[in-house]
Amino acid sequence: MRNAKISRRGYLSFLADVLIAVIAILVAIPALGYVLTPLRRSSRTKSKETPFSDAGLLADYPAGQWRLVTLEIVQEDGWRKTRVRHSVWVRRLEASPVASAPGEGAGGITVLSAICPHLGCPVNWHPDQSQFICPCHGGVFSSDGRHSSGPPPRNMDPLEFEIREGRLWIRWEDFKIGVAERIPVTV
Repeated sequence: MRNAKISRRGYLSFLADVLIAVIAILVAIPALGYVLTPLRRSSRTKSKETPFSDAGLLADYPAGQWRLVTLEIVQEDGWRKTRVRHSVWVRRLEASPVASAPGEGAGGITVLSAICPHLGCPVNWHPDQSQFICPCHGGVFSSDGRHSSGPPPRNMDPLEFEIREGRLWIRWEDFKIGVAERIPVTV
């Protein structure tokens, strides 16, 4: 029969093993959280749409004129956050727009993507000709963004917006270029 007494060496060895196990658990929990949190966050954000970006006060937009506005969007990819800038064309027709509405022309506001649907070049407004022109391949769009001539396969892409407390909020969305249908693309 074995001696029921524990030796000092055995006791200290047992305490060292317990201490190592506690330290390993304390190190493993934050490390697992660091690895798994972005995966959990990305599965939640993929189901959500891109958030709206503040485009400024409606009073800053002169009625009847197109204005190029730059939106700054924060994109999260795991642990990395990047800031991306996108340009949009905004026109306010009326002095006081009606409540928020998605799409084009609601409440006297029109918001169009500044990206040509042909090959993704920036589209410029030419007030002297009252039309949008793509400098890359000569695509021409009317003053409301409809395709007039050139290689673009469709009209300029309208973007969703909201009006909140006198401010314009725009939701950026990428669309597939080079096709006749307006197909949203997730980046």
